[in-house]
Amino acid sequence: MRNRRALVRTAEPPPPPRATALAIDFRTNDYLGLGTRGLPSRRTSAPAGAGSSRVVAGTHPEHRTLEAELAQLAGAQDALVFSSGYLANLGIIGALDAPGTTLLMDDHVHASLRDAARAAASHHEFFPHQDLAELAHRLEHTGRARPGGRIAVIVESVYSVVGDATDLDALARLCATHHALLVVDEAHSFATVPQGTLARTHDLWNHERDARAPIIVTASLSKALAAQGGVILFGGPAHQAALWRDHVVNTARPFIYDTGLSPLVAEAALEACTAARGENLAAALDERRRRALSILGRRPAVERVLEGGAGPILSLRMPSPDSALAAARELDEAGIRVAVFRPPSVPDNISRLRLSVHADHRPDQLVLALEQVASAVERAWGATDKCPFAHGDARPDDHRHRQILVEDPAAVRQVMGDPESYVPDNALTTNVPLVPAARRILATVGFQLPPVLASATGELHRKVRRITTPYFSATTVRRRLPDIRGICRDSIRELEAELESGPVDLSRTIAFSVPARSLQLLSGMPAPGPSVLQRWSADSLELFWGWPERSRQVGLARSAADFYAWLSNEVKESHGEENLFADLLAAGIGLERVVSLGYFLVIAGQETTRMLISTALYRALEDRSLWSALGNPQSGPGTANELIRQTLRANSSVPTWRRQSAVAVDNPGLRADPGDHLLLRLSGEALPDHRLAFGHGIHRCLGAALAEQEASLVVHDVARNLPGLRPSGAPPSWLTLLSFQAPQHVIVEYP
Repeated sequence: MRNRRALVRTAEPPPPPRATALAIDFRTNDYLGLGTRGLPSRRTSAPAGAGSSRVVAGTHPEHRTLEAELAQLAGAQDALVFSSGYLANLGIIGALDAPGTTLLMDDHVHASLRDAARAAASHHEFFPHQDLAELAHRLEHTGRARPGGRIAVIVESVYSVVGDATDLDALARLCATHHALLVVDEAHSFATVPQGTLARTHDLWNHERDARAPIIVTASLSKALAAQGGVILFGGPAHQAALWRDHVVNTARPFIYDTGLSPLVAEAALEACTAARGENLAAALDERRRRALSILGRRPAVERVLEGGAGPILSLRMPSPDSALAAARELDEAGIRVAVFRPPSVPDNISRLRLSVHADHRPDQLVLALEQVASAVERAWGATDKCPFAHGDARPDDHRHRQILVEDPAAVRQVMGDPESYVPDNALTTNVPLVPAARRILATVGFQLPPVLASATGELHRKVRRITTPYFSATTVRRRLPDIRGICRDSIRELEAELESGPVDLSRTIAFSVPARSLQLLSGMPAPGPSVLQRWSADSLELFWGWPERSRQVGLARSAADFYAWLSNEVKESHGEENLFADLLAAGIGLERVVSLGYFLVIAGQETTRMLISTALYRALEDRSLWSALGNPQSGPGTANELIRQTLRANSSVPTWRRQSAVAVDNPGLRADPGDHLLLRLSGEALPDHRLAFGHGIHRCLGAALAEQEASLVVHDVARNLPGLRPSGAPPSWLTLLSFQAPQHVIVEYP
């Protein structure tokens, strides 16, 4: 990339301008991405205005054609189009309004339905949000108090603030039992599901299933269809649907007294219907939705405040209106547009960031944007944006009693150099007890991590170390350095190509690819795909070294079980191959111990080096003079070596490690009783040098030379090849686990 101009011949057209900023919109309700297409209409002769009310002379052929298409898309018998979704909701409530009618409305329904209820003469009540037990009580009470009167239950399929979905099956059965009419506002689900509406998905209009009360659906044409207008949809038996449509036409004042929807707009909506039905955009939207839930759900602090996701709306609770506004402004500066919902416009007085996922969101941009959203939310709730263990104890206050923190370097060396008195029995045990459901999941795949390498001592440890050392020794690294440089060059070329399309997260690209490929090169061990490996590694780190809440443990255990099952199979199939697994098996090391070693290498080897590289790149990019020095062809390698050492000293990706005391000790830097769990500080601003970062004594990390060499190589080569690289987007929060820390992302752009 340094010689890009020299590579472009003057006779050829110049390259397209580089995209240097992320731009992704989560604010609008253009769920299918149709609003950015500029869909052409089928005709050009349609008038811009309807001319009058639909019941006078304002009904045009475009209206009836659109209504037929909307009914087909929704799985309804017929439809009636209004000039806005707001008026469609006013219209259906007005058509139901009559003496003796009772409207029972979910407390979170849209303002249009609330306004319609206030304007109606009918009695109306609000029941607690999604509380079907309370609704059943109200239905029973209303049936007794107003025998023979009409009852209508009013809900939304997917609610616009929280993004949660109604249990339509249970609700329809409840309404049928009490002979209540059901009105479902599908503004945020219409056309976003493969069957067009959730009413159709749940077979609510199938009058042959059971004796059900009428079900009427309202929807907006301005969200997923990116047009204008609203619609009331009528299902069930054809004669019943026709009667209801006629009733609304003759009684709904917003239909009778409002000028009809523009025929030109009706044609645009018709084109959108055709695209929605023909291109399977709902499937693309569902894929983006699932991806978004997965990305946000990886962060424990974000998962705790994440709501919705049943449809395209994701909602994130924030501590206060000010924090929500501040986060939205920060994200807006990064090119990420999110909506802010705060009192008094929210039904429960909780401030939120609301994200609407679109079918046309580019997957790579979606990931980048949501990582930044997650960091902004974490920081709003108190997560650090600095290196957690650099200056103090980053453990949660209510977990600090689990281990005694040992900070004196001499005491740390004493503990690590005496594995008989300070045993590594807890090195690979979970930091918090697992719930029975999580343990059962692990048991189904025979999950076990018997002592090996850092968790073993004695002759077994020496035997495994003798076999493993040649694969990762400094001598081996020097011999394979040309190959590792080749991996780095290939990764930089891939990075350059990705930067052509906009910002890139270095922690998920080059910081990941070089260690992962180098580990595979040196060990001969197989590796799953990058995205799978990243997910498995992150989940196992949290499961063993985090503080996962009970609700998260089951999901993490499933991921760990998948990883373990895959790894076990690969070890079994390695017999006779030329790789580390095969050599260990041939030396008589049991299958379970080889799997344990492989599990440890992937997590503590590849993943910690990725974190080290990410941290070093993050520190370097904050200082333009340092970045320039790193890129110097002559002195840059030395500068990179020093940066890595300083990073290991103060900001190591492995800041602590665990041991268990087998003896009573009362020294100035260490006081413990037998059985006490110790947490050894290996990194921090107060430490004199970087030598503890890879451990000490017989458990010093075998891959120390490899990790330092890889990290220095990546930092120097990236700075040399991409001198103009600069930070982009919102600052990251930091991963804070018991023994692992790193910035959650390192997003950059190239001008």
